[in-house]
This record gives sequence, C-alpha cells and structure tokens, in this order.
Amino acid sequence: MPYGWGPAVVLVLVSLVDRVEYSLVAAVLPQLQAEWGFGDALAGSIPTAAAITTGLLAVPAAYLADRHDRSRLITVVVVVWALATLGSALAPTFAVFYLVRMGLAAAEAIDNPAGASLLADFHPSASRPTAFGWWRTAAYLGGVGVVIGGLLAEWLGWRGAFLVMAVPGLLTAVLVSRLHEPERGWTDRLAAGVSDARENGPAGDPGTLRTQWERVVSIRTLWGTGAALTVMSLAVGGLTFWVPSLLQRRFGLGDGAAATAGGGLTLVGIVAGTLVGSALTRRPLAFSSAQWRVVVGGVGILAGAAAMSAALAVDGAVGFCLLLTLFAFFAAWALPTLTSCVADVLPARDRGLGYGALQIGATAGGAVGPLLVGAVSDASGSLTVGMVPLLPLLVVGGVLALCAYPFVAPDAQRVLDDADTR
Repeated sequence: MPYGWGPAVVLVLVSLVDRVEYSLVAAVLPQLQAEWGFGDALAGSIPTAAAITTGLLAVPAAYLADRHDRSRLITVVVVVWALATLGSALAPTFAVFYLVRMGLAAAEAIDNPAGASLLADFHPSASRPTAFGWWRTAAYLGGVGVVIGGLLAEWLGWRGAFLVMAVPGLLTAVLVSRLHEPERGWTDRLAAGVSDARENGPAGDPGTLRTQWERVVSIRTLWGTGAALTVMSLAVGGLTFWVPSLLQRRFGLGDGAAATAGGGLTLVGIVAGTLVGSALTRRPLAFSSAQWRVVVGGVGILAGAAAMSAALAVDGAVGFCLLLTLFAFFAAWALPTLTSCVADVLPARDRGLGYGALQIGATAGGAVGPLLVGAVSDASGSLTVGMVPLLPLLVVGGVLALCAYPFVAPDAQRVLDDADTR
C-alpha cells in the first residue's frame, strides 16, 4: 500500500468532524427554540432542507471532483464549513441561522464525491473495503456530536458550542491541505500490471457530464449495489431515528436509557459489523474479490432483516436490544463491501460522478426512512407496526445486491482493461 493509512485517517477525520458538527443542531435545539420561539415543524425542516441541498448539489460536486484537484477541493470545503459553524454561533436571527445551515450543507455535499475518489486512488482494491468501511462508519460515529454538543451547550450555551466546534474544522483543513494528490487511476494501473504506473499518465479526460453519465449508468453492477445501499440508508435512517421512541413507548424506558440503549447499541453493532465485513473480504473463497464483496454485503443485509424481524416480535427490552445490535452488525457488512465494490467497477475518471449518484440515493433514503415509519405509525397507531415496512425493503436491498453478482467480474475487468490502455 504505497501511501499507507495516513491519507485514509485524514479523510475519515473529515467525515467524522462533518457529522459531529451536523449533529450539533439536535443537541442544542431546546436552547434554539427557547431563544427564537420556533416550533417543532420548523425545527424538523432544518435537516430536511439540508438533505435537499445535499441531493441537489451531489452531481455538480461530482463534476468538480472528476476535473479538479480533490485535496484542494476538500480543503476549501472544510474551511467553508468551519466558517459556517462560526457563522451559526454568531447568527443574529433564526432566518440567518437557517440560511447558514443550508450553506453548511452545500459545503458538506461537495466533499463526499471527492473523498471517495481520493480513497480509491490512495488504496488498491485489496485494502479498499477497510478504508471505505471506516469512511462510511464515520458518519454514524459522528452521532457523538449530540453528546458533545449537549455538554458544551450546558456549559457554554448553544453559541459557545458552535464556536468550539469551529476549531476542529480548521485543524482538519490544515491536515487535508497536506495530502498529496495521487494520479487518478494509478492504483488500477498497478492492479492491471502496468509497468511504471505513475508515469503512464492520468486516468483520462472524463468528457462532458452527459458522456460521463451515460458511461456510469451503463455499469450494471451499480444498479444492484446502489439500490442496496439506498435501501439500507432508508432502513437504518428510519430505525435509528425512531428506536429511542420505540423503547420508551413499548418498554417504558426513560429518555436517557432509551437514547443510550438505542443509539449506543446500534453504534456498537455498526462498528463491529464494519470490522468483520472488512475482514471477510480478505478471504474470497471460490469467488473473485469483487464478487465476494457483493455476496458478503447482500447476505449481511438479509441477515440484518431477519434480526430486525425477530426484534420487532420479542416482548422484552433486553431481547429487543440484543437483536437490534445484531441487525446493525449484519447490515454493516454492506458498508465496506458494497461501497468498495463501487470503486472496483467505476473507471477512475468517473468515480466522482458515481459516488455523487450514490450520495443522492443515500441522502434520499436517510430522509425518507423516518418519514415512512412516522406515517405508518400514525395510520396504525403503533410505532412497532410503523417499522414493519422497512423489513421487506431490506430484503429487496439484499436481493438486489446479490443480483449484481453476475456483472461484477466483467465490470471490474473493464476498469482494469481501461487502465491498461492508458
């Protein structure tokens, strides 16, 4: 691994600081409402508007990532979001605060395609599952921002919490600015056995956005893996948002115990599942590496669906929490496997756009999941019933991932053939 793990650690740190800062609003929301007097509906629109902004900017962000220096792009983005965090602390009115948060979401949207493209060029195929797994997991680890923000807000007030969190953003920008920009696709050329891979030129001109898009949508593996990751985001988003409420309503846990049990155990399962999923990809059995990743990811999602089905059927809080952890553990296998598989089948010149498209799906899934559960819960009068529609969606996601199996090997080989001609 020519670059070592340093660049991956920096990019994981970017994702982590991003998510911690994003979580601050939830932590300080009571103080914001007390100061400005807005209701729950308007409060709930903050993450929704941020998700819409992220989705709208995913393709423009991918366009930039495929054509410009990605390290510099992420550095600028991190500086902008650090300044936006500072702006949140200094906002004189709720309207200004709201607009600043949208600007922050815009900045955050730009770093995702560039970061994914960089990871693929820093890491050859063999180490990509671990790198991509931790990169994706950082989004869930960022939930500690609720805890950090709550403590800071209690000590310094909500403005103080945002002021403090601007500092890690600026420090992270310094680290990103020191990253070396690798040539696009050179790890693919190494995998293809090209001699003097570094001197063989970059990955090639991506062409127009329309040309890029036509190439990306023709990759059949992406239809299965992308749909599976979107469905997983929808299910995980719906479950993690509503599980604390379910523990309170169904099992009578208090606010703190419900939040700790629901959020903490889910996080433990996701981290453990990411580690195991990455480890499983090192032993591809009778399959090619890329094929094995699809198998592990799809089976993990299906096993997670089974664990969640059992969790909704049990009567005790302990059994529910254990099965919830199993759900997160198995479903998390898809994070390192399917995300790295996407890099295996995308030509280097198109990886920004490919991951930008995935970001749209993941953002949409994360936004729709809580809404779907809430709507069904209102209609049925039961939050448990509200979660039931997530189960068949998980099954569909696992099946779609497995359906990509016949296409993975030829799609991955085309990437190596393309690298061999440059």
